[in-house]
Amino acid sequence: MSDNKDLTFEKAMEELEEIVQQLEEGGLPLEASLDKFSRGIELIKYCNDKLSETEKKIEVLIKEDEEIKDIVPFEEEFGE
Repeated sequence: MSDNKDLTFEKAMEELEEIVQQLEEGGLPLEASLDKFSRGIELIKYCNDKLSETEKKIEVLIKEDEEIKDIVPFEEEFGE
């Protein structure tokens, strides 16, 4: 797999779109097409992982927000 340490989700999507366009246009030699396809698969996996990470973070934030809503304000608890 290529080095993706400086890759962002947005850059990965841009590169993936370019690869799709190049493959759809045709004209690439077979070996180059295979390399592009392989890179596209890497980018899809990367993007899927990033989306999964983000989904988990959102779930944690929502859960934390729900827990905060369950906390009784100090004034209500002590009748102030």
